[in-house]
Amino acid sequence: MENTNTCNFLVSPLVEASDIEPMFVRNKKKIKNILSTIYARVKYNFLRIATQKSNDSSKNDYLPLQPGEWVEVRSMREIALTLDKRIRHKGLYFMPEMEQFCGRKFRIYKKAEIIKLESTGELRKLKSPTLFLEGVHCDGAYQGGCDRACFHFWREAWLKRITD
Repeated sequence: MENTNTCNFLVSPLVEASDIEPMFVRNKKKIKNILSTIYARVKYNFLRIATQKSNDSSKNDYLPLQPGEWVEVRSMREIALTLDKRIRHKGLYFMPEMEQFCGRKFRIYKKAEIIKLESTGELRKLKSPTLFLEGVHCDGAYQGGCDRACFHFWREAWLKRITD
């Protein structure tokens, strides 16, 4: 005796997943992300090298910043000095969409000390001071149109304390 009751909720997702057009759209978004990352790496490495040649004083002092304080995001040239060849500062990636906040002033919302990796669920303690700024969210422009509006992670080396 054969069971003719099929699970209806699996039918439409399987059809959509095998459709050629959505796969093309997904790959198109991936190519855009890859190209923007390559562009950012070339640009930031060029800025880092050009600025180091003209200014060898690339030392950033540790600032014990606290929530509620006002800070200014450093210029892209100053930030580029802190980045390595992979566009990272102590392992934290400087995302291309963060460049739009350079030179602007924000209040510190919170210190990030422990994060949860979405891929594994593992909790990790951050060793270097990392901050969230009020009103500074990822718009997803370089992430394939992601609309999650996650906070950007900021290193203290990328920020200047504002003293009034």
